Amino acid sequence: MKRLHDHERFEIAELAKKLRRTYELGMGPLGDNIFKLLRTLNIQLVRYPIAESPANTNPFSALYVASSEGGHTMRYIGINSDDYVDKQIFFIAHELFHHIEEISEMVVCRIEDEPNELREARANLFAAELLLPAEGLIYEIKRKNNGTIRLHGWRHSDLLRLIAEIHCDYRLPYKAIVRRLDEIESIKTSQVEALMTEDSRNPVGMYWKYGMVINPSVFEKLNTRTREIGADGENLNKLIENFEASLISRAELAEDLELFHKTLEDFGLEDSIAEEEDEDLALLYTEESDED
Repeated sequence: MKRLHDHERFEIAELAKKLRRTYELGMGPLGDNIFKLLRTLNIQLVRYPIAESPANTNPFSALYVASSEGGHTMRYIGINSDDYVDKQIFFIAHELFHHIEEISEMVVCRIEDEPNELREARANLFAAELLLPAEGLIYEIKRKNNGTIRLHGWRHSDLLRLIAEIHCDYRLPYKAIVRRLDEIESIKTSQVEALMTEDSRNPVGMYWKYGMVINPSVFEKLNTRTREIGADGENLNKLIENFEASLISRAELAEDLELFHKTLEDFGLEDSIAEEEDEDLALLYTEESDED
């Protein structure tokens, strides 16, 4: 695992704060608003499920692509929707770091808890700082711990309940929250080790039970594999708008929609297009008859 120096950690935390300030996100939970942030940044989000298999034991987690043509740049973030929702949110935040880097090539990430590549370690820290700023976490702890940050005397069960609350509020994966508590020196090494052995996805485990009591709808959603295919609805609407403005042809629209497992019929366009074709065909026959 690549260890970041203190000055690097500070710079990345400031970078995450700057992004929040620029787009008036505050320092509270970002969570699902990260999808709105992508739209604000004009980044297209594409989802596709790729499950782990004997032939593919390390499927991609996410990727970032910036493509420039004719002075116009298109930016995409792709995520593996076979993973859990909380990890998908983390993956998006991770890829935003690559966007801020202003890279020009495709970056494919297999996001690991302890990455060996320095760039990926930086992106992981940026994602954690963006989703759960250290000062926000410190506030949450002090609010629940009589104004002090150290949780060294807390029982394991008490820590699990705290993490479950933070999990539901900030949408950060369980292990990422444990690492954040360790980074701000709120918990001891022995507590970190015990927490890391917890199976947070086990429906009969203690952590799961706490999460389902605290906020069942949110907790269950965060622990769901969506397996969605395609782009955000807003992005698909842009394709339709381009067609209606005659910027792309019917064939191009159908081909683009097929990439997202959609058809012309899904948007009520098949009948109108068929009518247009009939009108064009009738006009052609009329012109040929006039020539005869």
